[in-house]
Amino acid sequence: MRTACLLFLSIAAASAQPNAASATPAQLRQQAAKFIAQGNYAQGETLLAKSLAQQEQAAGPEDPGLTVPLDALAALYRAEGRNPDAQKMYERSLAIHQKAAGANSLDLTPDLKSLAILYAAMRKDLEAEVDYLRVVSIREKAKGADDLDLAHDCSDLAGFYITRKRFAVAEPNLRRAASIIEKNLGTLAPPLIAPLDALVGVYMKQSNFPAAEAPLRQEISIEESLYGPVHENVATYLDRLAMVCYLEKRYADAQPLYERSLPIWEATLDPDDIQLAPSFDNLAVVYAAQQKFAKAEPLYHRSLAIREKSTVLSMNNLALALEGKDDNAAAERIYLRAVPLAEHIPHLPGRANVGEIGALSKTLRNYAALLRKLDRTADAAKLEARAAGLDKTAPQ
Repeated sequence: MRTACLLFLSIAAASAQPNAASATPAQLRQQAAKFIAQGNYAQGETLLAKSLAQQEQAAGPEDPGLTVPLDALAALYRAEGRNPDAQKMYERSLAIHQKAAGANSLDLTPDLKSLAILYAAMRKDLEAEVDYLRVVSIREKAKGADDLDLAHDCSDLAGFYITRKRFAVAEPNLRRAASIIEKNLGTLAPPLIAPLDALVGVYMKQSNFPAAEAPLRQEISIEESLYGPVHENVATYLDRLAMVCYLEKRYADAQPLYERSLPIWEATLDPDDIQLAPSFDNLAVVYAAQQKFAKAEPLYHRSLAIREKSTVLSMNNLALALEGKDDNAAAERIYLRAVPLAEHIPHLPGRANVGEIGALSKTLRNYAALLRKLDRTADAAKLEARAAGLDKTAPQ
């Protein structure tokens, strides 16, 4: 009885899954999607091609519904790197859409964008540019010059120009995208960040540092409105604006920006985080450029302490890896270099302390463990005793 029930369930399950011979085009595409998700592209292609053939036989070669399997096949070919085959599918889909809806229909824009991306990947730059421009034109005619989707189209076009280092034509498209977003959502709208970022990048590539300042200040305002004045996103844009001022040799203007961003990073990162070192360096460089060497010196010390501790810890890791492969002589050479470096990490007071004593103690203990493995017990005991003494003096 149990066997009969299992057989019945198996038959029922099989009947719920249409086979390729009886499946509709939509069912074939669903089956294809499952095979593609599993990485079986060949079987997915077979089913998609069958879906296309069935639909074409039933509705004719110009049926708008054919664009669905055509686009699916194109996407599959793209995933396989078969760009010429993908191009044929997208171009046929576009032709069908255009005949059904007209040359200025918004229905054309997905295929045009897909083709533009594909052409760019194939280095067919003229064809890519034409399609990007056509998307902009269609959208503007259909929805008006202030449509939000038009901002995305302008950004896409600008992105293409940027990849081709055509910064002069990328700039006005980015400015237009930002202007459209501002008109619809206001000057502090988060979607402004993307085109403003790209615009700053264009100005920096052109060494047009004065032009980069306004969008950076706007980005600072946007991030402040979202997260408050002491968020790390705010610090990021403060640093970028400070760098612009520095490149213009406006050191006095860069100084307060770095002075504002540094405490944010200190509050965000651990005192010995290697990412903190450049923030100390940046402010120190600006001080030094203004002959404020007394202010620059402690910042350089802090940066040096962080970097040297990071180096010491990396040397410990390398030595342990060498031990792991029984290259004990090489490991000892690393420890012999790491110990004096750890000894010379600057000792800093208070929160500025980067745990330099702990780094030295760890190095001594790791070296001692190696010496014990080599039966050099007396030498190991000396290092362990020194490490124990350091542990007592380390700040808690």
